[in-house]
Amino acid sequence: MKRYCYLCKGPSVISRSYSGEVLCENCFRESMMTAVRTAISKYKMLQRTDRIAVAYSGGKDSTVLLSTLVEIQQRFPQSEVVAITLQEGGKQDSERREVLANVTSQLQVEHITSTYKELFSLTLDEIADLARKLDSPLSPCAFCGTLRRQGLNILARKINADKLALGHNLDDEVQSMLMNLIRGDVQRLSRITPYLKGVPGWLVPRIKPLYHIIEKDLLLYSQLLGLPIYHPPCPYKETSLRNEIREWLNTFEEQHPGSKYNLHASFMKIINVLQNETEVPFQKCQRCGELTSQAICAVCIHRESLSKLNGKK
Repeated sequence: MKRYCYLCKGPSVISRSYSGEVLCENCFRESMMTAVRTAISKYKMLQRTDRIAVAYSGGKDSTVLLSTLVEIQQRFPQSEVVAITLQEGGKQDSERREVLANVTSQLQVEHITSTYKELFSLTLDEIADLARKLDSPLSPCAFCGTLRRQGLNILARKINADKLALGHNLDDEVQSMLMNLIRGDVQRLSRITPYLKGVPGWLVPRIKPLYHIIEKDLLLYSQLLGLPIYHPPCPYKETSLRNEIREWLNTFEEQHPGSKYNLHASFMKIINVLQNETEVPFQKCQRCGELTSQAICAVCIHRESLSKLNGKK
């Protein structure tokens, strides 16, 4: 049976099981922009003169984020949006570069790139191969996430960005919350916020404008934008805890619509309490000088663990 938008009676493109909303394309697009603007306003993410570095991988989330911030930036001519990309160094990099160049050209934004090789002396594939040969207990995702966080901060700092915008959606955040809860990592759980304050000259403030939008809505919105999306499956995702949690969450959401939003709201109440009790000051890593919450940063710890394992072999 054909359904119609509950706001304007136009032909629907989406029926949101978690809220009961039925929306046409125009009303759906406006609801997405409203969600982004609301997050930016609620958490005071941006100022009118900010230079914003957008972590752009070419996937649906980062493409929606880049396009949305470019649209918002047009109302604030003193601000600036710059796309930054950190290439892992895999076999598909050339295909990705073509897609990224196409989108940044269409959106007319400056695009700055670097690679794992340039910043950390190894590609992700080389790290994964070495870890596999040395029987490292860590999955490639553990290495990738750590290197990406530090690498994006280095790039954002290099271009004098005032904010680093990440394309994390509500699904990503709930997955991270559950992962840290399972691991008992209360300190890291307390840092899963829509706006992480920075440290002048070292840590660029991180913002997440897609914080309240679920992945399913972002997928449809990315298709409606008409921009090319780069989305090959990650060759290492099957080894990650995140992938297991993602599949469980999606199944649970199908059976109990709204569960993701309810979990997120519950975790935010916990995080608000934790932030008042577990605030950890940043310090410079004793090895590389980058900021960390411990004496030696996670990147250096990973490097040293692989080096030690290699020595034993």
